[in-house]
Amino acid sequence: EQSKSIYGAKTKSSRPASSDAEVLQYFRQLPAKPLGAGQPVHSTARVVLICASGKGGVGKSTVAVNLAFSLQLLGLEVGLLDLDVYGPSLPELVKLPPDSVGQNEAGRLVPIDYGGVGLMSWGYISQQAATIRAPIATQIVSQLLTSVEWGALDILIIDTPPGTGDVLLSLAQTLQVDGALLVTTANGLSLADVAKGIELFDKVEIPATLVVVNMARLCCESCGHEQVLFADSAESYLPKFLESRRLGFVQLPLEPALSQAPAVPLPPNAYSYPFVRNPEFEGRPVWLAFQRMANQVLRELLGMNLRTARAGQTSLATLRLRSRGSLELRLPSGDLRSVACGMVRANCRCAHCVDDLTGEEKIDREQLRMDRSIHALHVEDVGNYAVRVAFSDGHSTLISLRALEALCRDPSSTDRKPSGVSSMW
Repeated sequence: EQSKSIYGAKTKSSRPASSDAEVLQYFRQLPAKPLGAGQPVHSTARVVLICASGKGGVGKSTVAVNLAFSLQLLGLEVGLLDLDVYGPSLPELVKLPPDSVGQNEAGRLVPIDYGGVGLMSWGYISQQAATIRAPIATQIVSQLLTSVEWGALDILIIDTPPGTGDVLLSLAQTLQVDGALLVTTANGLSLADVAKGIELFDKVEIPATLVVVNMARLCCESCGHEQVLFADSAESYLPKFLESRRLGFVQLPLEPALSQAPAVPLPPNAYSYPFVRNPEFEGRPVWLAFQRMANQVLRELLGMNLRTARAGQTSLATLRLRSRGSLELRLPSGDLRSVACGMVRANCRCAHCVDDLTGEEKIDREQLRMDRSIHALHVEDVGNYAVRVAFSDGHSTLISLRALEALCRDPSSTDRKPSGVSSMW
């Protein structure tokens, strides 16, 4: 669905590249879950991902912004929430006209559509952040987490304040967060905070998904030589540490133009900023790195880059065919769950079920969910992250194990948009 931006121009997502098609198919099988409190549900997202750092000045917000727009370029519906009340960075990285934020009839904040990505920051609402007392700041954070009407998102990225303070704790208590992206630099001071961040996420049950080492190298535009920027050799210890924690990491080279934005707001059809939207920068090392990182983030969230499980944990769920064509899922915790065949069949996103060009639905998902006559004939493992199920109606569904786990946690989740809401998309 297209949306009307604050500049009056229509925006829409680009078609995904063929190399990303498999990942996107699995990702869209994840059920939508509600954001915020109250009924009816006004916003949903398949995944909530936070972008965090142990200290400021490592480029966390720049990474969050360009990752959000990289995911949008893959064809996903993306929202980006800047949760820093005292020092919001999003208004500096994506400049917008004054008074861009509005409220709907229900009194909820309406995100700003810029280039197909929904944006929200306290910095767009008020310029008085530095004078806000802590109790009021806590109330603002709560409002931003629960009272923004995002509509139906694929992924909500939350740019958190640096450090491991109360905002992260409030976030963990308010929303079901699926993963955390930790941004650091390759010097010893920043890397020391990575371990603290991972420890905090473990305590609040937020899985650390990926570590991003920003400004790791400087690429010479003349000869292509890569120069290491930090001389304390701290980066050499990072791979072993992350391997011990079963975490992946990516490196981003230093790019002077990455965080630059015009002095005045420009419409999205100018394709000036953020960096990954500017066609002049396409193909540069950090542009390519963001495209790879977007794909890797999705793969990590889906468990496609599966590593050995941490101590005391199994890796992913397993699906087995039982008597009379029923399905049973064993969760990583060891618990068993019955899975309705119609629910799995209705969750298929293959070309026979969804038009690849228009996104038009070719099947009646609600009817399939309610069909008790459908039963499974065969279950086949696909790699270590998905299964292919052959059903009695002649269709074969390929579904990720993460999607099956999510369906068992909330079998009522569907792909339908929240009731009573006109989506911003």
